[in-house]
Amino acid sequence: MNIFFLGAGNSARIILEEIDDVIEKAYVFDKNKEQVKKLKELFNKVEYAEIKDLKYLNVDYVIEVASVEALKEYGLKIIDMNKNLIVLSTGAFADKIFRYNFVKKLNSSNNKVYVVSGAIGGIDLINAIYDKLDEIILTTRKPPKSLGLDLLSEEIIFEGTSIEAIERFPKNVNVAVTLSLAARNFEKVRVRIIADPKVERNIHIVEIKSKVGNYKFEFENYPSKNPKTSYLAPLSIVGLLKNLKTNFKIGG
Repeated sequence: MNIFFLGAGNSARIILEEIDDVIEKAYVFDKNKEQVKKLKELFNKVEYAEIKDLKYLNVDYVIEVASVEALKEYGLKIIDMNKNLIVLSTGAFADKIFRYNFVKKLNSSNNKVYVVSGAIGGIDLINAIYDKLDEIILTTRKPPKSLGLDLLSEEIIFEGTSIEAIERFPKNVNVAVTLSLAARNFEKVRVRIIADPKVERNIHIVEIKSKVGNYKFEFENYPSKNPKTSYLAPLSIVGLLKNLKTNFKIGG
């Protein structure tokens, strides 16, 4: 398998550690050259490449593990270069214009784009019943310091739609947009963000109300070495890659 990473940070490192045995070559682009240098020191399969080089490279998947801004800057170019794309920074799709242009270009191509579940689960259930959904409520609890706050008691700092949440907290609620994409409806996903000094890790509670049934999931994620990224997020990409390569597929 040949991979092109958009982003050379902590998530790229975790993915390379997990699937190093099946990767022949890993091309990496990041504006932060120091990050690329660190990856090259850890993995001899890593080679730096510019985005413009991607057109001529034989890669199975482009893996975006950079940022919302990076996906908005390079996403359409990657589709133009006829490459399959795996997306982690789903917050980019909260931008209605970007989302429209991205889907329009994708639909006129033969490429595949995979949106991973990231820091939560239950996406397979939502995919199965999206046309029977009534409402999804995402409650996220975070340590106040991670939100730049100093509080002695918990405080609701936001309530609104997923689009409003990503506009207010662009680096914190990719989860809300992922749920909205799975639901095929941004208006059906409501978001509540709570700054809670009693918690040490991010906690996501997903409540799903539908004509099929009512469901509730709770996720308390351990951080990766980058405290802003849960360990689960890059592992969701690893799980997808492994599932794509097997003839016996389990789940959605």
